[in-house]
Amino acid sequence: MGNMHYICSMYTNHSTPRWLFICCAMVLHMVSQAYAQDSTFISKHTPIDKESTSLVVNIDNYNFFDNREVHSPHQHSQTLFGARIGAEIGVQFEANQVIIGAMGIKNFGESGIAEQDITFYYHYEQGHFAGAFGAFPRWRLKQDLPDMFIYDSLRYYSPTINGALIQYTARHGYAELYCNWLNKQGVNQREIFEIVTDGKFGYHGIYAGWNAQLTHFSVPRPSNGLHVYDKLMLNPYIGIEKSNLQWLDVLKIEAGLMLSLNRDRKDMLWKSPMGFLGDFRIRKWRFELRDRLYAGNPQFSDYDTFGATLHRGDPYYRSSLYNRTDITFYLLNKRYIQCHITAAFHYTEKCLDNSQLIILHIAPDWLFHKIR
Repeated sequence: MGNMHYICSMYTNHSTPRWLFICCAMVLHMVSQAYAQDSTFISKHTPIDKESTSLVVNIDNYNFFDNREVHSPHQHSQTLFGARIGAEIGVQFEANQVIIGAMGIKNFGESGIAEQDITFYYHYEQGHFAGAFGAFPRWRLKQDLPDMFIYDSLRYYSPTINGALIQYTARHGYAELYCNWLNKQGVNQREIFEIVTDGKFGYHGIYAGWNAQLTHFSVPRPSNGLHVYDKLMLNPYIGIEKSNLQWLDVLKIEAGLMLSLNRDRKDMLWKSPMGFLGDFRIRKWRFELRDRLYAGNPQFSDYDTFGATLHRGDPYYRSSLYNRTDITFYLLNKRYIQCHITAAFHYTEKCLDNSQLIILHIAPDWLFHKIR
């Protein structure tokens, strides 16, 4: 468990004050009472049609078992075993939602709640456009980043984005842009935020897309001789995805370029590791085989200096050659609940590691209740 805390501790709140949860409970109570009294929400200038308002409830339950048997110098053996639950309630009027919620994570084998956080945000969705502002859950994204950009542990323990999100959805694809504020500047504490964009557009199963992330790694106050670090990751790719083939339910092949630009302003020298990033996936009935390959210059420059505070991706990509093969069996794969078991094999230029993964996820929008 030590490595998980090493990677995640700087991004999660270990001591969220109890008054936050008291405030959440008070707000939820006031919202429910307002609806119970058949009230109408009225703006200062234009009344909102009562018929267009509704109560929104989201429940998100994510359970994980991730056991890693590692010999690579870039990783650590560990077992992550726990459950995360979050609940949100809010008001929807026309294309607008105002939502508040709370989330807690329980590590099995430890007393108390390991991590806790709140969500509090505005969400808009109408036509081709959607967006959010505030502290909102990661499941609001169209698609999460590849593990080159965000490590599995952070998906478990850091499910909230603090910032703003803009999304565009069209018939043949989507694009999104968001800012995630990770750390506030303070005494012996760097200011850290990332700006991310991703998207994918295609036709008849052939598509092109991109992932890009700009990380601003500033200095504490006072700087104590430290310097700003600039990091940019770019991943353009093309691919093909076909379903309901004669012998396969799904076939997906993806290939792209992975380029990072890293600079410590102490010496102003750019480091630009680059390589090939591929993804191959086939599925038949409840079984899936997936293989991901990276070949090129080792990523995450200056990892020995800044570690996971700066580089949030899977440390395996510090290798010049990394291949991950997943064999997955889906016990459940419905719209609102998914459960799968995976045996993963990690090959680097130095060794072969393995891990076992069990995920049970109840989708966040499984409960939606309207009160008119």
